[in-house]
Amino acid sequence: MNTELEALPANLDQWLAYISRVHPREIELGLARVQQVATALQLTAPAPQVVTVAGTNGKGTTVASLEALLCAQGVSCGTYTSPHIHRFNERIHINGEEASDLEICRAFSAIEETRGQVSLSYFEFATLAALILMQEARIEVAILEVGLGGRLDAVNIIDPDVSVITSISLDHEDWLGHDRDTIAIEKAGILRAARPFVCGDPEPPSSLLSRARELNCQYYQWRSDFQLLETRTGNWRWQGRLATGEPIELEFSLPAGMLPSNVGCALQALALLPGRWPSAGAAAALREARVAGRQEWRIDALSGVQVLLDVAHNPASAGALADCIGHWRKTASNGGRVTVVFAVMADKKVEDMAVCLQTNTDIWYIAQFDDPRCLDSTSLQKRLSDSGFECPLKRFDSLMEAYREACAQAAGMLAQDPETEQLVVVTGSFMTVAALRNATRNPG
Repeated sequence: MNTELEALPANLDQWLAYISRVHPREIELGLARVQQVATALQLTAPAPQVVTVAGTNGKGTTVASLEALLCAQGVSCGTYTSPHIHRFNERIHINGEEASDLEICRAFSAIEETRGQVSLSYFEFATLAALILMQEARIEVAILEVGLGGRLDAVNIIDPDVSVITSISLDHEDWLGHDRDTIAIEKAGILRAARPFVCGDPEPPSSLLSRARELNCQYYQWRSDFQLLETRTGNWRWQGRLATGEPIELEFSLPAGMLPSNVGCALQALALLPGRWPSAGAAAALREARVAGRQEWRIDALSGVQVLLDVAHNPASAGALADCIGHWRKTASNGGRVTVVFAVMADKKVEDMAVCLQTNTDIWYIAQFDDPRCLDSTSLQKRLSDSGFECPLKRFDSLMEAYREACAQAAGMLAQDPETEQLVVVTGSFMTVAALRNATRNPG
């Protein structure tokens, strides 16, 4: 604990720098430390109803869909997600609005004054701050996104009324394991005995199903107990069940970038919260729900070239992005031309991600962002070349330089051949998207 009052941070930027230094390790899974401080802070439950969302991919979309549905009904709610794209405040929402700098600083101060000699990680500080602000706001429903895994993630100090696991694939293997069954056990840590469990993975590992049976969870499986079907009019019809077993359905238009399984999970989770199944406003709410950086369609602010931003950072999410690009190429004039701007963390399965994406792309501009965890562009080029990667590669030291060159080249080719549409895809990491998103604008 910082005992020098005058040395305490004075604003949010200073607080974020401080909580980054407090704990010797960036990631240290375990609940003992964060639970001790939560108890001292008298944090019990952030709301009368809690939904916890885990999974390898799709958590953010699921949380955003739930938030939109609840806000549309006038239900007070809070959300906690990670990481952020531009501002830390994005991680904590109260009734659809980001928490203010002042509110977050006040929560951090309370944590600092209470923790004593207990060392907390950046994520643990953030989690406790979110729980403080939700509890103070007296919200009705809290939606908590797991940061890493589930069993030992700080979010798991809170007992959920409904647990959601969106998908299970290989990522963060040094922490979670090297196969889906082992990873599933970690994610199954958010399940609670005899409480509802929504699974969005179409083929869940046997270890996950075994754990759900052991806990006697009320189990709801994507494509079996709930599903989302495209209609002839281009809308989507969700079919699911209330906790009573009564079948229900809802028809709506699905926003670009919102995958059906994730929205389906959100709707099924909502249906299992007593008294929360939505009225007619649900369709309008889902139509407007979006998540920054998740298959987000934008326009380059300088060249006017179409840009697709996606935080895909593992093979499974790269595969989903490849499907999105493939769908665009089917409707683009002359099949379109796709340029990828790519930078990635050093611990990611770069070769497997590239395999997923190369079929639907034409040229890659590879670079690096300013973070010690980033894979430098020279090593990235070597790894891709050694793997037999077939797309042309252009290497840059600067991510912004790579992006500017990619957009300029795409704009030039569009001017020469207006019949062939151009698309620049920015992907590889949250930090890749965060570094370049402000160089783009909304299409409208």
